[in-house]
Amino acid sequence: MSAKVVLEAAKYMSRTDLVKGTWGNVSYREEDKIWITPSGVPYNEMVENDIAVVDFDDGDWIEGNFKPSSELPMHLAIYKKFPEIKAIVHFHAIYSSAFSAFGKDVPCYTEDQAQIIGGRIRVSKYAYPGTEELANNVVEALKDRFGAIMANHGAVAIGRSMKEALAAAEVLEKSCHIAWLVGKEGKGLSEDDIVKLRKIYLESYSKRLTEER
Repeated sequence: MSAKVVLEAAKYMSRTDLVKGTWGNVSYREEDKIWITPSGVPYNEMVENDIAVVDFDDGDWIEGNFKPSSELPMHLAIYKKFPEIKAIVHFHAIYSSAFSAFGKDVPCYTEDQAQIIGGRIRVSKYAYPGTEELANNVVEALKDRFGAIMANHGAVAIGRSMKEALAAAEVLEKSCHIAWLVGKEGKGLSEDDIVKLRKIYLESYSKRLTEER
């Protein structure tokens, strides 16, 4: 079942242009195992048995036709730092990738960004793909957030379910698009409003997104 959750999420990302080609990756955690997309397999060709299964404690690859994504260290670091998180989506959509090149945080202009992301979208410090340094930088940028941008790379969204992680990814990309369009003319939400909106989301609105995977 967990492999199916990851496979369906990966194909959804491809259909909605959150990723191109074989870039990006998806994972889902259940108890002491992680299901994660493999390296270099096109999403339209991927099947359930291709999804790699990894031991949560030591990161060993234990099942699946192909080895896990090279970004496994980042996924492991996020799960270990934020135990409530069950799903991670790493994507390379156009506007979030553009902001990854700017190296500037994305202000919080809309209510949905405040609610599901948690405020401004931070850009993590640059590090080479697949490294522990990148993993640590992303974890720092995700503190009290459900999404972050990876400098000169892409973006990552997390959730307490796969539905929530995908919703966070879509809101993150939308937020970057809005920030691109409004530029310096945009008027952001106040920190007080952001805190209140985030609280409403976590305590009420998010329940339907976390009821199922």
